[in-house]
Amino acid sequence: MVIHAAEAHDIETMIAEAAEATEALARQFFGPAAYLQTYTEIDRETGDEEIIFEVHYCFPDPENDFDRLTELHMAFTDAFADANGPEIISRVILDAVPNDAD
Repeated sequence: MVIHAAEAHDIETMIAEAAEATEALARQFFGPAAYLQTYTEIDRETGDEEIIFEVHYCFPDPENDFDRLTELHMAFTDAFADANGPEIISRVILDAVPNDAD
């Protein structure tokens, strides 16, 4: 039981550190208004839980400035993969909002 508690604490610490690093990286690429939300997604078939990082950031016109948006996403995902490894990039969602309001 003590081992499970220690493992859970280690995982929580790793998630907190990854969340902090992800938000810092998002602000570097998307500006100071970028922020991170985390939530747990449960696979309905297996019951496995996975932490999802959802980055929200302001992008005035994502539909008409798609090329620049794509470049930003690629730069962010490359930097994220370099910092955290490519195996967890699937847990990151990038969500452009048209203004500072969500």
